[in-house]
Amino acid sequence: MLFHLFPGTPVQKISLIIYPILDPMMTMKHLFTILLLCSLSTTSILAQNYKQEFEKLCEQGDTAKQKKLLEKWEKSRPNDAELYIAYFNFYVSRSKTEIVTKVSHPDADTKPKAKKQTGYTSEIGYRAAPLGKGFKYINAGIAKYPDRLDMRFGKVYMLGETYKYAALTQELVNVLNYSTTIQNKWKWTDNKLLDKPEDFMLSAIQEYVATIYNSGKSQADNMKEIAETVLKYYPKHVESLSDLGIVYTMKGDLNMALRYFLKATAIEPKDFIVLNNIANIYNKKKDTTNAVKYYEQALKFGDTEAKELAGKELKRLARKPAATNTAAKAKTTAPAKKSAATSTNKKAPKKKS
Repeated sequence: MLFHLFPGTPVQKISLIIYPILDPMMTMKHLFTILLLCSLSTTSILAQNYKQEFEKLCEQGDTAKQKKLLEKWEKSRPNDAELYIAYFNFYVSRSKTEIVTKVSHPDADTKPKAKKQTGYTSEIGYRAAPLGKGFKYINAGIAKYPDRLDMRFGKVYMLGETYKYAALTQELVNVLNYSTTIQNKWKWTDNKLLDKPEDFMLSAIQEYVATIYNSGKSQADNMKEIAETVLKYYPKHVESLSDLGIVYTMKGDLNMALRYFLKATAIEPKDFIVLNNIANIYNKKKDTTNAVKYYEQALKFGDTEAKELAGKELKRLARKPAATNTAAKAKTTAPAKKSAATSTNKKAPKKKS
């Protein structure tokens, strides 16, 4: 199943948030693949510039000095929004732990000599106590500065990192609800207003939906809740209509899936992701005529990957005997997004909420 992502969406710069450091030239794909970076651009440190000084200490990895600075910062400027973000970064960083697992050679059972050959895997986990302190600070920051989208997405990001998908879903719903309250006038680091905040918010939310999708069918209801909330405020949001189509495909309700995909293509007829998914549904429903119709449209409007998928299916359908019209299941394609969970150092698997 093809999935909507936004690899070309420009993002805003952020500093000192567990959500990655961003640069306006970076893409949404990069947005969720960098962990716990502190800005490296600081060239001079002013005595009272706590934020820049904290960045420098993050770069140096000096946690003792970080803690002392945070305490000094809190006494001097207890209501500084950046202080809450710095505390969040500090405790999330302290919570990280590496889990090394010994792995036997894959041929050890069949080749006795291979039993001596072992390897190790390294995974990243998070200790509950310091992570809980981090969430306490970011929650307090959000309560005081509810229009700071970087704080909200920083929290959402870590909920995803720790597989708390139900809580992640609720936070995204909260973002969507509050966005209407403030007419999408979101702020980012240093309380600066975001450029094109609605587009940025929806693009980021779609990335998180892709993360949830990658966790498996058990999260279909969470995807559904997010998509329905988006559509409550943005009824013509093609990506969320497509998400609902994917949800019902995951649930095995092909008729409902087709209903939402067709709604999406009525709004955006050249959306090749939707076209390919419609073709897949018709293929599963043994409707070869319509499957061919939509694969041909996906072939016409698609990118390289979509054209390749559609082309393969059209060739396969062309080889089928016309009289039998037997439907083979179209190969589904997982989202192309790389989340932090797919990086070199993976986290230890945890129970999904």
